[in-house]
Amino acid sequence: MVAVGSTLPKVTLWENKPEEVVEFPSQGKFIIVGVPGAFTPPCSSQVPGYIANEKQFAAKGISGIYVVAVNDVFVTKAWKKSFDGGEQSGVHFVADWNGEFTKAFDAGFDASGLLGPLRSKRYAAVVENGKVVKVFIENEVTDVDISSADKVLSSL
Repeated sequence: MVAVGSTLPKVTLWENKPEEVVEFPSQGKFIIVGVPGAFTPPCSSQVPGYIANEKQFAAKGISGIYVVAVNDVFVTKAWKKSFDGGEQSGVHFVADWNGEFTKAFDAGFDASGLLGPLRSKRYAAVVENGKVVKVFIENEVTDVDISSADKVLSSL
């Protein structure tokens, strides 16, 4: 599982459209929020905290927030639009359409019967200069506690 000291996998991720490839910053501090699936109730309750607290995160040195879901880019774009302020927000909604990032980050689980075979565990990771420096992993993927925006923000 993703852990402190982990480096980011070198895989292709997308935002907004298939031609828009996402590259995580190699320098500075940012947050990756791993979610099992766009539009699911727990995920849709977790993400607004990151959008609402974007300025507070920036004040603590966070240069970006990247919500990564094992969904296609059209789904993640629509999900971003579904949030009040989502379109104006600087929070990135990133598609890991084939789960390659999730697998390489060792953050996947089998969600067969509900969401499909591979989904991401729910976590938040603070990354600094390409390495994970803090990680917040939920014990159950339906929980939104340990990886909530408030908990991550208070740890910075």
